[in-house]
Amino acid sequence: MFWVLLTVICYSISSLGDKYISVNLKCTTGEFSFIVSIATAFWITLLIPFTGWQFENTLANGVILLSLAGWKVLEFYTSALLLKSVSAYELKVWLGLNIIFSYLSNLIRGQDTVNLGVFISCIPLLWGIYWIIKSRYKKEDKRSIKKMIILSLFYIAAKFGYGLMLGMMSKGCKTISVLWIVMVIVALTQLPRVKLKEIMKKKGLFNACITRIPNAAGLLTEAMAAMENVFLYAMIQPVQLAILFIIALLKREELGKIKIEGSMLSILAVVLITVFLKL
Repeated sequence: MFWVLLTVICYSISSLGDKYISVNLKCTTGEFSFIVSIATAFWITLLIPFTGWQFENTLANGVILLSLAGWKVLEFYTSALLLKSVSAYELKVWLGLNIIFSYLSNLIRGQDTVNLGVFISCIPLLWGIYWIIKSRYKKEDKRSIKKMIILSLFYIAAKFGYGLMLGMMSKGCKTISVLWIVMVIVALTQLPRVKLKEIMKKKGLFNACITRIPNAAGLLTEAMAAMENVFLYAMIQPVQLAILFIIALLKREELGKIKIEGSMLSILAVVLITVFLKL
């Protein structure tokens, strides 16, 4: 759980940075992906002299790298679109579903055993997520909500696929080396879709790059969790939801009764799942 908690702290900070880049800088999906990936790659580069470089050049690792880059692009695109209309807090709500998917994945691969308590705890988790989504019904039309749901499903698929593939990388590869290559690949694939001169003119670009420091650290600790256990990796985002929920309460954001109750139910479900798995 050490890597989970450390990642939560880093990502709770960087999630607000994602919202800043998407909204304040008025980025397109391509610009968002490029800025986030190139800035993250820069900060990771500064760490490599201290951590060392190690990567096994095999066909299997090459395929996994391309897959990781693909999942990361999908994550960046969907989050860029979603953050224009939802808060960083709401975006993390959907990732609670990955707890269920990751647990089922571990069952299939024989890494976990059937636990009735976990299955029962998934019910309030699903119900809490539904309540949070329902809180938007009165504010937006059905078409906008349908679009949000579809994008959110692609977003959680990208996060799950990324964590699953990270766990398949050979032990001869250092986590930081893999992350650097993935970020560089993502940045290069976005170059044809962006105009560098226009990006450099954006006000607040320096601040946006600074927000990638905790993100780079979070990517590293997140990868550690994923390589240890894909379920631990999935736990990161829901725990982060709890932190962002507390921040939203402290900032006195207009959450509404339904969203508050849904959030508390989801967080309680995550706690129960953790307890049952430790028994």
